[in-house]
Amino acid sequence: MLFRAIVAPLGISLSMTSSSFAADLVEAPPPAAPTWTLGIEGSPEFYAIDNGSNKARSLADTYFKFSVSHNFADNFVGGIFIQPTFKTGGKTQYYGEASLGYKIKLTDAFTLTPSVALGYTWHDTGIVKDADANAQIPYYALYLAGDWKLSKQWTWNVFNFRYRNAFNTTWETPKLATGVTYNIDSTNAVYANLGYSWKKADTTSAPYDDLAGDKLNIAIGYKHSL
Repeated sequence: MLFRAIVAPLGISLSMTSSSFAADLVEAPPPAAPTWTLGIEGSPEFYAIDNGSNKARSLADTYFKFSVSHNFADNFVGGIFIQPTFKTGGKTQYYGEASLGYKIKLTDAFTLTPSVALGYTWHDTGIVKDADANAQIPYYALYLAGDWKLSKQWTWNVFNFRYRNAFNTTWETPKLATGVTYNIDSTNAVYANLGYSWKKADTTSAPYDDLAGDKLNIAIGYKHSL
């Protein structure tokens, strides 16, 4: 009887301790979601229209884009990218850009992301400013992206619209793109998109004395989050 009087309360105490320990394990918070994303994208670009010796659908250039972005806790997202563009004929143009956007969750599946960016392009730019046919220029850009999450793996990047222009010359280069993203797992994704851009330059010669078709492209990319 004395043994039972001692062991019984001890067993109850151990049982309560084990239950409490198990509850602590169950209630442990999940790991934090990744906030940094590294990306690489590549694409050939083709002329959209006939323009002198450049025939529609002939290769204009090939670019590679290397990017880093960060998701902040308050739905802001910031990013930078460097993009070398290798043109037919051996010329090369470079872009560097920094952006800040804000994610607006309209529904559980659809997110709208407006953003603003400042950039610089240099080397063989083909941008006319005064007597310079390869002006090195700072520029600004406005973006609006709409993404629809179809499932855990698939996202339809319904649209990504860009308006871009130089600060001190005419270089209007809007672009509209659509594509899909496949999430391999929680930290790795691949994507593809199709884009079409227009251009208006500081020139009196057609077609770019007014806004006209410039290039179309098919891009593929990879993103890793950490």
